[in-house]
Amino acid sequence: MNDLTEKTLNCERKYTGKIISVDLVDIELPDGRKAKREVIRHGNAVAILARRPDERFVFVRQYRKAAEEALIEVIAGGLEPGEDPAEGARRETAEETGYEVTSLKFLTTIICTPGYCEERIHLYYAELSEGAHGQDQDPDENVYPVVLTEEEVEDGIRNGRIFDSKTLAAWLCWKISR
Repeated sequence: MNDLTEKTLNCERKYTGKIISVDLVDIELPDGRKAKREVIRHGNAVAILARRPDERFVFVRQYRKAAEEALIEVIAGGLEPGEDPAEGARRETAEETGYEVTSLKFLTTIICTPGYCEERIHLYYAELSEGAHGQDQDPDENVYPVVLTEEEVEDGIRNGRIFDSKTLAAWLCWKISR
């Protein structure tokens, strides 16, 4: 198999924000040609497909400014520096929905946009507690839990109402892991 590794020649930070940084990277292709890459640096995250004891799934609905619309998504959030992904999954579930995780299963790790972003999202399936105790959102979040049956989720996917990439990946991984 051919080595496709792109050698980094230089990396210049062009922007640093609250949650992302942008680097302009000079690279050398395996055949010696030179090129540039723009890379968004963003910490890793977790995404959790969560199911209550009544077999209904808990998603969240929130407005996503980049998409300019409210989306229905699996529970998700960024990992704190050095945080274990499984612990991050438990924390995010409690914060965004008020439910406690009673069991957690790792599904896979995905890269949503490898052409320009390094972020890896660790996908989990969680069984939840019977009842929710109340959300503990971050001050800049506006997240609403949405409870759906398996049929409602699949109808939402078929009809284009649920189309977030991490949500689709988590659903597919859960379905094939059963």
